[in-house]
Amino acid sequence: MKKFLLLFLLLAGAPILRAQDVQLYFTEYELPNLVNCLPAPPDTIGEAFTHDIMRYMWGKTQRLDSVRLAQARRDAIWSLDTTRVIYSVPFGLQIDPINTPEIYKLFVNGVSTIEQIRFRPKAHYFRMRPYARFHESSIFPQDDEWLATEGSYPSGHTIRAWSAALILTEVNPDAAEALFHRAVESGESRVIAGCHWQSDVDASASAACIGYAFLQANPEYRAQAERARAEFRRVSGIPPLKPEFVCDFADWTPEDEEVTGSTQGFAMYGNYAFVLHDKGRLCIFDMKKKKMAANYLLEGNTSHCNNACFGVEKASRRSQFPLLYIASCGGENCCYVTDVSLKGSRIVQKIFYTGTDYAGTIDWCLDAENGFIYTYGGRNGDYKLLKKFRLPRLADSDANGEVHLTDADVLDVTRLDTGINIWQGSIVRGRYAYLPDGYAPHDLLLHLVDLHDKRIVLSRNLNDLKDEPEGICLTPDYAYVVFNTSDGPRHSRLWRFSLK
Repeated sequence: MKKFLLLFLLLAGAPILRAQDVQLYFTEYELPNLVNCLPAPPDTIGEAFTHDIMRYMWGKTQRLDSVRLAQARRDAIWSLDTTRVIYSVPFGLQIDPINTPEIYKLFVNGVSTIEQIRFRPKAHYFRMRPYARFHESSIFPQDDEWLATEGSYPSGHTIRAWSAALILTEVNPDAAEALFHRAVESGESRVIAGCHWQSDVDASASAACIGYAFLQANPEYRAQAERARAEFRRVSGIPPLKPEFVCDFADWTPEDEEVTGSTQGFAMYGNYAFVLHDKGRLCIFDMKKKKMAANYLLEGNTSHCNNACFGVEKASRRSQFPLLYIASCGGENCCYVTDVSLKGSRIVQKIFYTGTDYAGTIDWCLDAENGFIYTYGGRNGDYKLLKKFRLPRLADSDANGEVHLTDADVLDVTRLDTGINIWQGSIVRGRYAYLPDGYAPHDLLLHLVDLHDKRIVLSRNLNDLKDEPEGICLTPDYAYVVFNTSDGPRHSRLWRFSLK
């Protein structure tokens, strides 16, 4: 009932589509001829037609369900405006020419193009509709006479429904299951209505797929689909993550400076970039002056330094930078809370997690703006876990300068069973976690994870960048990712990915 009310409200304020608004990508006769593609409808004898009759009888029983009957009547409305409003619900976003003009244009023009594919087989076979064969009425007696003037095979309504699901899935793949479930229901509605045989509906799904596949060859459609996806990401708050090369830090490093250990964590504060290396080396660069500002070994930290995030608290009023949270990812398997400067560093706190579920080492990352710290890990090639905690303050340390978090401190858990192979760097801002992933021969990716919906909403393929993505940090406009290269520790390459 809630879905029906939402549909009514959407329809009440929906703009009306005009014929002149539609721009077809292909004409009817440029599309494949289904007479040459699909089998003819079943003869009036044999198992296939018997199945059609049984499904017609099934459809009549469904009319006893008032809710299902109402849906069948709604699905029968031959209006592309109605179809787009119906499919806005499983799509998860209202499709209209004002708020989502690029998605609207793709939907209207794409569906209108594909559904032309029905004309030639309808005219060629001119199959009698079920209600007419049995001298009965459909659920629309007032329309029975004119419906009988058009062939039953295939179903135009079902072609339209499947075309809508195919096109909208291309824009929002996460809605695929809901969209195709709705398309199947739309096909069943035509059987319930008594206007189509089951074999009409089955052929229509194939017809829509043929038209959709043919549509992919049209460059105008492909360009519009890309604009629609970009609009969806923007309206949904999902950043595009378009890459842009920033620098190779080797170009800013004097020849006499020693740089050891593979590139790992990365953080930025003001004009300074902090590149951490395995075994505790920290190289600091002035991004404005494009030169190295400091290079030293972290005091008391010879760990893997897999990740690094700045917090907001400072060790003292004299501290040059806020506290830097460095994930050891090995050894003590803790987070080293570090007071860093251009001259050296000191550990002022250690954070441990003594809970369950992780296999092996864990990473640590922050949502500094909101005061949270996350543990991140799992099992390579298997599940990954992000556990959320309140960010401890220095005053929370025990006599040994340590904080021990347990399962009782966990505020939320995001479990990802597929999609991420290797955890690298990590950082959180609000509802999203940004997670680099992979090293050769695995795929190189940058994932965007929605911590509210507990799913990956975007995976940016980085294979063309060739190097291994490691540490990550965020500015208002970009996600900066440092890459470990095969050229040696000096060659830490920095890329940034647009967030707007």
